[in-house]
Amino acid sequence: MRLLIGFPLAALLWLGFYHSSEYLQEQPRLERETEHLRVRLPVPVQLLYSAGDNYSAANANVFRGLMVTAAVTEAETYRVQGQLQRDAAWLNPWHEDNYYVGAAILPWNGQVAAGQYVLHHAARARSWDMWPAFFYAFNAMYFEHDMNRAAEWAERAALRNARNAPALRSMAAAWYERGDDPDIAIRILQAMHAEARDANFKLLLEARVQRLEGLKALRGAAAAYQEATGQAANNLTQLIGYAGLQALPVDPLQVGYRVDARGVPQLADHAQAVTNSESN
Repeated sequence: MRLLIGFPLAALLWLGFYHSSEYLQEQPRLERETEHLRVRLPVPVQLLYSAGDNYSAANANVFRGLMVTAAVTEAETYRVQGQLQRDAAWLNPWHEDNYYVGAAILPWNGQVAAGQYVLHHAARARSWDMWPAFFYAFNAMYFEHDMNRAAEWAERAALRNARNAPALRSMAAAWYERGDDPDIAIRILQAMHAEARDANFKLLLEARVQRLEGLKALRGAAAAYQEATGQAANNLTQLIGYAGLQALPVDPLQVGYRVDARGVPQLADHAQAVTNSESN
């Protein structure tokens, strides 16, 4: 009996919603309205509108996102687009267009979290596809400054594409190296070295480990210097003689080391990034 009552009621609700939507679509719109997004319906309503088909509901969201032109710079439109693409990723994480649009548009328009949500879902669902994993890794590095997570997902991308694996693993090694904990980075790079087959790649990993060993020694000396003097070091030379540091370490990659604004030794390129972020 409940099924006999429930089905006609659901059908009537869906028909009512459908005709209401058709009516709204026929109403006059402001000029360029199709380029802006204002409304994101709750997921249950999206499913109701799509007769329960989650793939159709996801397609509708992606289509709405594709209608936004490159000329639109309004933050609210991209906020709504981020919500729509998150919904699409939940409804159909395998959707290829959704993750490509998410990677190309969302993070570059202030919707990093939404873009990463879309890419993470796609990377986990599309286990054969290197690109969502790679885009997720890139965003973790470039927008979120999480080098360890970036390197982890670059390695996952490498496992999915033998042709691009060497380049992806080299990228992962560089991002691991730029993480903020030398001990963790050294262990990861050593594990990668043990698994590496390419001789040139193994040499590069050895150089990166040596570089991080130098950073570790400098940080130990910096901690000893601060404890002894009560102030942070202003330059690397001040650290000689502390914590057994007899001379400044030589960077085999010839990039060098620097002291950031907090007196903490960093890899030269990473220190510059920290200084810039603190000055903004």
